Amino acid sequence: MALMRRIAGVLAAAALGCGSGGGSGGNSFSGTVHGQGMKPADAISSTARVALASINANVLSIVLTDSAGTCAKVSANSDPKSAKALIILLADFNAFVITPPAGTGTFTIYDPRSAGLPPAHVAVATFAVSDASCNEVPAQSAVATSGSVTLTSGSAGTYAGTFTIGFDSGDQVTGEFRTADCPGLATYLSNATHSCG
Repeated sequence: MALMRRIAGVLAAAALGCGSGGGSGGNSFSGTVHGQGMKPADAISSTARVALASINANVLSIVLTDSAGTCAKVSANSDPKSAKALIILLADFNAFVITPPAGTGTFTIYDPRSAGLPPAHVAVATFAVSDASCNEVPAQSAVATSGSVTLTSGSAGTYAGTFTIGFDSGDQVTGEFRTADCPGLATYLSNATHSCG
């Protein structure tokens, strides 16, 4: 796997402290997940077409990570080594049609293992940790189960917002993001396999 391959698992299931705080370029992450904090070094975004069980859906994908130069890595179809990432997918859900957000607003976290339909403005998120071989470290990774993501602006592929997210680990994190447009992220998400680099 690693880090970002976790996205596919979260989406399929959805069917539809220490080192914490600080960041770069208006990005922050406060709190820990399984004792793991993260100091953001990069934030990227792209609309992407992803598989959700038997359907394909268009979403806005946001990745906040401690790995610098992430856009170049994913554009080369490569997973970052020894990295941590908060991966957020935002969408509007209307009569079983899933589309990227039409505008700013608050998106409610949807637990991908829960029964029932997601909210009209839905967020799915995961915290993923990878080792030096780009393999996911499950004991340090977690799926979001509560909270919300607020998108405050979006223009020319860049987005800004804040988040308060609770995880299945019992942890909660807060922070903000200001992303750089990364069209390569959409291509990365459409590939089933990735190199490690």
